Amino acid sequence: MALPITPTPVLEGEDAENFIRRLHEDLKTPATLVPTPKIEQARKLVREYARQQQRTEQPKP
Repeated sequence: MALPITPTPVLEGEDAENFIRRLHEDLKTPATLVPTPKIEQARKLVREYARQQQRTEQPKP
């Protein structure tokens, strides 16, 4: 049986003001890149896959 969905919490008073203030402050700060620890491994796998696809797709004379 499905569980009922709980209502979304609503910020009120000082909590709401702090949230809006922080939101506006954060909008002024540009987002930065986050280092991805396994990006080199992923790039290597993509290159290997591309090489393998090129080998299988080459037309035979």
